[in-house]
Amino acid sequence: MGIIVGERINSTRKRIGQAIRDRDVARIQKEAKNQADAGATHIDVNAGTNPDRELEDMLWLIDTVQAVVDLPLSLDSANPAVVREVLPRVQKTPLINSISGESNRIEGMVELVASNAGPVVALTMDDSGLPEDVAGRLKAAATIRDVLNKAGVDDDRIVFDPLLRPLSTNPDQVAVFLEAVSRLRKEFPAAHQICGMSNISFGLPNRNNINKAFMTLALAAGMDCFVLDPTEPGIMANYHAARAVLCMDEYCMEYIMQSREGRL
Repeated sequence: MGIIVGERINSTRKRIGQAIRDRDVARIQKEAKNQADAGATHIDVNAGTNPDRELEDMLWLIDTVQAVVDLPLSLDSANPAVVREVLPRVQKTPLINSISGESNRIEGMVELVASNAGPVVALTMDDSGLPEDVAGRLKAAATIRDVLNKAGVDDDRIVFDPLLRPLSTNPDQVAVFLEAVSRLRKEFPAAHQICGMSNISFGLPNRNNINKAFMTLALAAGMDCFVLDPTEPGIMANYHAARAVLCMDEYCMEYIMQSREGRL
């Protein structure tokens, strides 16, 4: 099974942001436990909406979540100084989210990523922004990969994010995104791929239908990791069923195990 990052503990969500400000331990721990029970492999912690307090808030989130959930964290911060300060507080090797080809972002993160020994999300963008085409995404990915490889980070620790845009505003980008996933899989077979899956359905009604349909297409194209809400109805059942149908789950054992545990 690939990485499933539970996305709900993110300060951009209004109620979570308020819970962080109020130091509402019960609310944050409930979110963490619900996502773990639903099948997340990592729990995202994001406190970036208040840059002046990000370090303090992130440390509080880490302690609060780790007190009740025995899963690795996804350290969701663009600030290398914050990541550096919180790493000693983390109990299990985390996913670092994220690095990119932007010079001001890659320079500060490479040393941290190399010393962490865990996976890192690599956004396929550079100083010119998010490429509109497949070739631009591949070029950005290759640049980041070279830098990481030179720092001692092997491909199997790199998790490329081709950056998914909403279907409602960028319908032409869905085909580009899926082609980029397929090409990245061929170019860098040992690396992994991830996306913020809920981006696809932003602004649309009955988002769950779009999310599940897209997930199946993304898995077929070569994606193996997702940032998502594992408590969303049917989403984890769709994930395991699609992996079984696509022969990513040998003898459907993962699907059978999840069924026996009542998660489907």
